[in-house]
Amino acid sequence: MILLSNREPYSHEKTAQGIICKKAVGGVVSALDPLMQQHGGTWIAWGSGSADFTVCNSEKKVLVPEEDPKYFLKRVHLSKEDVENYYRGFSNRVLWPLFHLFVDKMYLKEEYWDSYYKVNKRFAQAAIDEIDKNHRIWIHDYHLSLVPRFIREARPNAKIAFFWHIPWPPWEVFDSLPQRDELLEGMLKSDLIGFHTRSYVKNFMECASKKRNTKVNINNGIVTNLDNKTKIMHFPLGICYNDFAHSEHAQYASKKARRLKIIYKAKHLILGIDRLDYTKGILSRLKAFELFLEQCTEFRENVVLTQVVTPSRSRIKEYGNMKREIDETIGQINGRFGTEEWTPIKYFYRKIPQKLLISYYKTADIGLLTPLRDGMNLVAKEYIATNRKNGVLILSEFAGASEELTEAIIVNPYDIQETADAIKKAIIMPIKERRQRFKAMKKKVKQHDSEWWINNFLEEWEKTYA
Repeated sequence: MILLSNREPYSHEKTAQGIICKKAVGGVVSALDPLMQQHGGTWIAWGSGSADFTVCNSEKKVLVPEEDPKYFLKRVHLSKEDVENYYRGFSNRVLWPLFHLFVDKMYLKEEYWDSYYKVNKRFAQAAIDEIDKNHRIWIHDYHLSLVPRFIREARPNAKIAFFWHIPWPPWEVFDSLPQRDELLEGMLKSDLIGFHTRSYVKNFMECASKKRNTKVNINNGIVTNLDNKTKIMHFPLGICYNDFAHSEHAQYASKKARRLKIIYKAKHLILGIDRLDYTKGILSRLKAFELFLEQCTEFRENVVLTQVVTPSRSRIKEYGNMKREIDETIGQINGRFGTEEWTPIKYFYRKIPQKLLISYYKTADIGLLTPLRDGMNLVAKEYIATNRKNGVLILSEFAGASEELTEAIIVNPYDIQETADAIKKAIIMPIKERRQRFKAMKKKVKQHDSEWWINNFLEEWEKTYA
């Protein structure tokens, strides 16, 4: 396997004690690292650590994981200009807002596209240098959409698959991208393309049908672009279930969970956890909670919302402004409804360690996850896997996970009243109904875990060559 992603699974960092190797945190890395450890091969990614290239050999490769090496990590060097234009620019100021339906937040600059094109070519070349006839190349996400084309041009018989981890919008939105044809051309040089949901597959097929020299067969999910056939399917990403349901931090988490309820003086504890991003709907959620407190006076002093926001893209001015607005809104709500004994919202703006995060998952009576648009939202699955209280999940209809976790209370996050009503519904829900909903969701999360996701994808990939 040759696997390509923008983000690396391990980074090497310079510290006062010397160079240390750190494993990245995240659903994709957690799912794919065991695959690479089992099968071996080369993972190609941006070398973003301060000591990444110090530890590499002349081919920019290092064996990982450090304690028991199983595969090669090959690093692509990005200059400051590359980071600014390819990563922060075209990837996160053009593609990210567009594909999450925030067209007004797109910021188009010619140098963004030029850099994206060149960096994609560099990633492709790093893969081409590794390929032999037995290799399979699995490319991940929107940062690398042109890579399949560059590999195919150099290695016509290469076995290439692509997985797109964020939403795919309808044609009316995708049409706004000046480089829409180049993006499709790049991806359609793959043999198999995976998305998280059926709706993303449907949108992609619609967009592909608008491209010249392209034929779309909806019935069998095949897109033919010139002489290349591509299978399009949905494969909902799962979590490493045992990492949450049977965590090594379980004993600590259980003790901490019992204390949290006492510390917060909360009969009903609600949990929201998000990366700082305009797609996550944090402000809408806060306004819905405020409306709930305003209308449902009987629950005041019995309910606490714990809102965790993980810092992200702090160098972008828009994100700094959004954080200030969140801070101010929480301050206003706590000032309006709080008492000497009770603070309605407990707010944390920082990265939460895994064992503390599991404590919150275990404790929370309600998971409140209401993104305005989200490719999957693995936090919803982590909450269900970890919770021991038959917790109620309130989930945005615009999160990919809503197509699977249909037993959640599904809401339109733009509808503040509906979300406020959902909070009340979750609190007063009869225990029998809570258990039925929770049991059904837990079964799905357990069965459709990250290993299931990988096996499903690899099996379909194999069929494309049958």
